[in-house]
Amino acid sequence: MYEDGDLLFFTNAGVLTREVDKQNFGILTKTQLFAHNTMQQESKRIDPNDLISGTGFLGRMADALTQNGRRVGSFSLDRFHVALIGIPGISDSPMIVNRNGIAQVYMPDDVVATVETLHNVTESDSGFFAETWSTSLMDSLGTNKLLANELRNVETTNEFPMSHLGQQFQTVSKLIATRRQRGVDTDLFYVEIGGFDTHSNVETALNNLFGQINLATEAFRNELKSMNVWQNVTTIHVSDFARTLNPNSGAGTDHAWGKLVKTSKIILC
Repeated sequence: MYEDGDLLFFTNAGVLTREVDKQNFGILTKTQLFAHNTMQQESKRIDPNDLISGTGFLGRMADALTQNGRRVGSFSLDRFHVALIGIPGISDSPMIVNRNGIAQVYMPDDVVATVETLHNVTESDSGFFAETWSTSLMDSLGTNKLLANELRNVETTNEFPMSHLGQQFQTVSKLIATRRQRGVDTDLFYVEIGGFDTHSNVETALNNLFGQINLATEAFRNELKSMNVWQNVTTIHVSDFARTLNPNSGAGTDHAWGKLVKTSKIILC
């Protein structure tokens, strides 16, 4: 991808909100540095001054796109990620899907009828919280059924590796293929791979992990090209922070500050 002009690597300085030096960075830096949880959280939010509390950078993008007339879908693979959270009421809430697809809710017909009866619109003065709960439940069941039915009919044309990331990318490819049936013109996806806390045996660990990323990304690219949407998709790979340049006594590396970002088909200034 790099040789084809489709990939760009760049590094940044981590979470900085003002000029600091070695003596005062611990006091003046708002985000706790060198900790996985805080740095991952800030990588997903990109809001160190907490100007739009509780939102993520992809969620704010979805809000802006929605306000400009786009129909946006947002998906997180396997679990919740704050990156996709926007300001409530602007864009649709993100959906969480399994990396193997949609696990459809099974209910016998008589149970379905009972659930629909219990959660239909009742009286004009029904409790607000009860109505909100019922609406959310029925919307979730309807969305689950729609996605499960659509994905059931989608097959990828390229072979994906059976790794955690490979399965995520395969499901993302299938979801992209269903965008018209879902009534959207823009999608946002968040996938994740762990295992980079290489305090020991860094060379072995990175060779394995980078191999997984390479195979999964290559399959994803090939599938998007087969779908003729490669030029319409941008992927960004981000780490939580960098590692020390000097190895430790366990042939590993420890926590550092900056981070590495890898992007495809994007210009960053």
